[in-house]
Amino acid sequence: MTSTSFSSIQTQLSQAIPTNNHAPMKEGQVIHGTVKKLFPNQTAEVQIGNQKIIAKLETPLKAGDAHFFQVTKSAPEVQLKVVSGPLAKGNSFAQQAQQLMQVMNLNKSSEMQTVIQFFLKEQLPISKELLVQAEQLIKQIPPNVTMKSALEAIQKLIELKLPLTPQLFETIMSGKSTNGLQTFIENFKQILQQEAIISPVIKNNLLQSLQKVAEPFSLPVAGSLLGKQVETIQNQQAPISTRLPALQMLKESFILPVQSSLTNPTPPSGQPSLPNSAGELITQLIHSTPGEKGAAVELLRNWISTQPLLSTGQKDQVLSQLKEVQPLQLNNINNALLKVFAEQSQLAIFSKDANGLTPKEHLVSLLGKGPTMDMVAQTLQQMTSMSKNTTNKTVSQHVLQAEQAVMTQLDGKAFEHAMKEVLKSLGFSYEAKLGSNSEEIRQIALQLKPQLVELLQNHSISAPLRDGAELLLGRMNGLQILSSENGPQHQLLMQVPLEFLGKKMDATLEWNGRMKEDGKIDSDFARIMFYLQLDALKETVVDMQVQNRVVSISLFNHDPRLEEIAKIFKESLKEGLSSVGYKLSGVFVKTFEENHLSSSLKLKTLPPDAQGVDIRI
Repeated sequence: MTSTSFSSIQTQLSQAIPTNNHAPMKEGQVIHGTVKKLFPNQTAEVQIGNQKIIAKLETPLKAGDAHFFQVTKSAPEVQLKVVSGPLAKGNSFAQQAQQLMQVMNLNKSSEMQTVIQFFLKEQLPISKELLVQAEQLIKQIPPNVTMKSALEAIQKLIELKLPLTPQLFETIMSGKSTNGLQTFIENFKQILQQEAIISPVIKNNLLQSLQKVAEPFSLPVAGSLLGKQVETIQNQQAPISTRLPALQMLKESFILPVQSSLTNPTPPSGQPSLPNSAGELITQLIHSTPGEKGAAVELLRNWISTQPLLSTGQKDQVLSQLKEVQPLQLNNINNALLKVFAEQSQLAIFSKDANGLTPKEHLVSLLGKGPTMDMVAQTLQQMTSMSKNTTNKTVSQHVLQAEQAVMTQLDGKAFEHAMKEVLKSLGFSYEAKLGSNSEEIRQIALQLKPQLVELLQNHSISAPLRDGAELLLGRMNGLQILSSENGPQHQLLMQVPLEFLGKKMDATLEWNGRMKEDGKIDSDFARIMFYLQLDALKETVVDMQVQNRVVSISLFNHDPRLEEIAKIFKESLKEGLSSVGYKLSGVFVKTFEENHLSSSLKLKTLPPDAQGVDIRI
């Protein structure tokens, strides 16, 4: 991601939702103000930036004059002490800075001059301590960091009321870095693989976490592969040379019991399963008494009839097995459910039912694996591990088919899935969940961020590994710090490293909106901007504004064909928004220059036969 575009996004958002950056006045703070009105008892109305305050003055002054004041008392009433004579109207920030350095007896270095001018221009609170700390930070910035970025980082720390320490300064600078998370992750991974000091367990856990970040679609691929394997072993017409490798793989992955055979590969398990899953209903049917069996069958029949993941034909296949229930027919019912959910695990990979379950989760539940979502994920991860090590050509072909099935179904749901999986694997906000139950704590410990925190507590690791871990952790912390709130107004900044179709990208999301009195997000008003680097469309910004549930979308890109392509999807977008209570006012395709968004990339128009795959949002 480029610094120009990122800065442009932040500028656009700051214009969309105004904020008040004025911090409460503190004793000892120096401010620049103009006396607007005089009142009795040496009280005056003083304008400081865009706000006016009533303050008690220690010295009589003349209305209209501007001075530097020092706050001698902040409560119950503000008291100001004049620390400079009247400032000449039209004085530049440089001239004001010179006066202030003299009044406050400050070091007259070029860095201090720059800092004071910036503080005056941005109307930041001024104290001798703050200015000295800021000067020291500016003196230490590396050659690849611009003065503008460093000053903006200092401004952010002040606005967030954080101390101006080198550690926090570096964290903010990292959060504003033009390099995406992919760069930091790749750097850390390369160093970690060469590290010989840390224990193999810690190293393996970190590499597994990095792999989860790099493969957000691994579980959907595993689910599609599982569906294909189950479909293969159930097909009695398929040759044994095709069915046997699939059966062996499922047994070696501990998904099927060792007693499974080609004649009866998937017997009903009767094991505890996910709530509201197909496996749970079959388990209830297996364990029901003769008196309870009729009710259990009726419950299963109603569940199948209303299951949105199944087509009419698939529902009929299963319902035909429920006409009469005998003990020997349980296998037929189970096999019928396995068949249809194996199909849907390949055809409707990202679809969910009313309980938020996908076809692959129903399929795993029918195989008796996983009463919890985490155990389902572990089962699918076993499939992934086995598929990577297979030498069987049939299984390898099934893996390719599963990957292709996922690729052909990439859409908004897939993109949402990928973002959630990556953010979960990264553990961005694990600190907020530390007070949860012990089971959740164990899962949190497997996320990347807490592992980085633990790694940095190990004083024996090499300097390159420590530097790589600190850079990656600093980047993640920087993004969190840059996400802020100002009263009811909230800003969220996220950068999600995505990898799919052999391509790597960082999707940057910036959300600005407000919170309601109950603490929930007000979904009626918001502004969301995506910054994307896509394979075919290259640099792309999606700007979505929501006003009273009316949605306006602007797409910024240099490709002249995008406007015609966007028209194809406009109607389906309109219908989709309408289904969740929003109204589309328009989709507008613009170049960066049309909205003063200057792209740093010199994009070339793609030839008509150029090929590439981008995510549709």
